Amino acid sequence: MKLKSQLSYLMMATFALFAAASLAAYPDKPLEMVVAGNPGGGLDVTGRAIEAALRDTKLLTQNMVIKNVGGAGGNIARTQVNQKKGDAHVLYIESNRVYVNRIVGTTALTHNDVTPLGRLTTEYVAWVTRADSPFKTAKDVLDKVKQDPESVVFGVGTVPSNDQMNILRPAMAYGIDPKKVKIVPFKSGGDLAMQMLGGHVPVISTGLSEVTEQVKAGKARVLAVSSGEALPGELTKLPTWKSMGIDVVIRHWRGVFAPPGMAPEVVAYWDKTLSAMVKSESWKKTLAQQGWFDAYADAATFRRDLDAEEKVYAQILNDLGMAKGLRK
Repeated sequence: MKLKSQLSYLMMATFALFAAASLAAYPDKPLEMVVAGNPGGGLDVTGRAIEAALRDTKLLTQNMVIKNVGGAGGNIARTQVNQKKGDAHVLYIESNRVYVNRIVGTTALTHNDVTPLGRLTTEYVAWVTRADSPFKTAKDVLDKVKQDPESVVFGVGTVPSNDQMNILRPAMAYGIDPKKVKIVPFKSGGDLAMQMLGGHVPVISTGLSEVTEQVKAGKARVLAVSSGEALPGELTKLPTWKSMGIDVVIRHWRGVFAPPGMAPEVVAYWDKTLSAMVKSESWKKTLAQQGWFDAYADAATFRRDLDAEEKVYAQILNDLGMAKGLRK
């Protein structure tokens, strides 16, 4: 019996040594980056920017191959990654659809079925009106809605979305019943801006980058942005929800995940590598070129934030009768 125990211990020790040696050499072959979207989209641009920055900074010595897996709102990509349990040479780029899709019932998978490695970038969403709108501030709009919910129609690109949450969450914080807020989805950010400029919808909630040109041309006015603090440079004067005393921050983020079952050493490797990458001049140049903002969070922080975001979305979407996935 004693001999058996000794053999078992030796086998476990040998396996641990082999595993440690393998992780010390990680990554020891090319990596595959699964992008949950088609070529040219925001997630694709993000994935290629990460690959370029890691290459430029020589933080990654192995090649990285981009694999675009679009369709089904990211669910096909998530399913593929989920099935590669323990494969440390697969990465995955996704947005908050990683938990939203489960809430609305299009998949059973959520962020707990993959491994969060790091949040990297964010864009912010904004309330925008025509420059000649009678609404001068976001509180003007909220006061009008509070008085008569039917009096203001908001436009968004799609629902559920951060654009939608950027209307419902401030409204709720202002004491407005979210079920009474009128929101109309349009096809895309571009279509949305045209609807607003054409006077068909008085207020839109959309990505700030979608309306930058119209604002610069004096055709549109930004009433609020969803950042937690004043934005840098020429955007610093844009009002935030927090600057109005409304405790709402919404990040339209993009992050890096891996399959489930990642060894702690692999997660630690990406904490070290990604935290160095986001400080590099190569990455900062990319942020400026793309109009992105730094939103880096390490793996542990990212997972906590995902848990918190999921709870907020689940509560609001359930109140609106859209949380079909929670009722299964």
